[in-house]
Amino acid sequence: MVADGFEATRPEETGSWLGELATRLVHRGHRVTAVLVRSPEGDSPAADPPGTAVWRPSGGGPEPGLMQALEQRPDVVHLATPGPWSPEAVGALSCSPLVVDAHGYWPVCAAGDLVHRPSLAACRHHHPHEACGECAGLLHLRAMEDRAALGREARAVLAHTAEARDRLEAGLGRTVDLVRPGVDPFAFTPSPRAPHSPEVVEMLAPGRPPRVLVLGDPGSHRDTASFTDLLVALNARVPGVELVVPSCDPDDPAGPQLLLTEAREMGLLDQVHVFARVAATDEPALYAACDVACLPGRVPPSGGLRVMQALSAGLPVVAHDGGAIGELVTNGVEGLRVPFEPVGAFAHALAALLRDTAGRAEYAERGRLAAMERFDVDRAVFAHEEVYVRARRRRGGASRGGASRRPAA
Repeated sequence: MVADGFEATRPEETGSWLGELATRLVHRGHRVTAVLVRSPEGDSPAADPPGTAVWRPSGGGPEPGLMQALEQRPDVVHLATPGPWSPEAVGALSCSPLVVDAHGYWPVCAAGDLVHRPSLAACRHHHPHEACGECAGLLHLRAMEDRAALGREARAVLAHTAEARDRLEAGLGRTVDLVRPGVDPFAFTPSPRAPHSPEVVEMLAPGRPPRVLVLGDPGSHRDTASFTDLLVALNARVPGVELVVPSCDPDDPAGPQLLLTEAREMGLLDQVHVFARVAATDEPALYAACDVACLPGRVPPSGGLRVMQALSAGLPVVAHDGGAIGELVTNGVEGLRVPFEPVGAFAHALAALLRDTAGRAEYAERGRLAAMERFDVDRAVFAHEEVYVRARRRRGGASRGGASRRPAA
């Protein structure tokens, strides 16, 4: 496994899911070696997955560890990061039993997210396109030749939403497997284990106010001002309501800081809780300290793991009705799908659920059932194993656009 890291701080959920996957694979008897591109973040980095040999970057960067790991002739190389890699590393990866895990759109987009800049609107194109250089910059554009080659020549490519699969198939001209992440229904429950973090323990204190868990990142790419507008609109309908942001992107510290600054100026600072990082073992308790979850933006192409976790924890989800959210939440069953704009209508849907205790309980029961039936972590691990087996057996070129598509995992 080659990844950015196992930290649980990124809104795209990649690191925390890969750590869980590595743990489950080891438990099932696989030998897992993880080559990490980034050093741990913060003073208390996440613990390594039990039983996994983890190689972190040294003074020479991650490539010496990668090349040494490839010399061990692994049965499968699960590549979940675009690097950057040297031509030598790209050549070695291309010759390996490679499975490209496209968390995001890095094999078909120089910016990695199919978002056009500076408008930050969804992009309908993919690399190569005349607008790519102006959007992402020449430095990122130069890296696309190697990225695209890895995506085209890998023995398998994984996507985690049907929307991401379709875009990747169009950009790479080949079949892409849809394999969703999964959630442990015995960890994310309405009554989880007691947390260790004092901040999370305090959240569970009796007499707490109504809370909304924000499944997303208050960064500039998600229009932070709208997060503030949401808080104001909610507070007008349910006085004292609190917003809880369980993680933020360390590469974009200005986003959460702006949210906190604006909340302070409006006298609402006590109603915002932003966590730079929550230990994976404490996440279920933090979810249990909330009443409703919301996703104001689009489901990340990494699969919407946080939405799955919220459903498993018994939180109704109010989500922006766009992108891949329809793959996770059926409107009126596990939650509500409402366009984020106008923000008043979105806030009204959240407020209605906060007031309706009996209705929330019904949504919670259906959400728990959906999480167990459709998003169980063991099912996700088995689906990954199936791809590994096919990749190990396959030799030479990858399957192309005319091949049959596997059913959704």
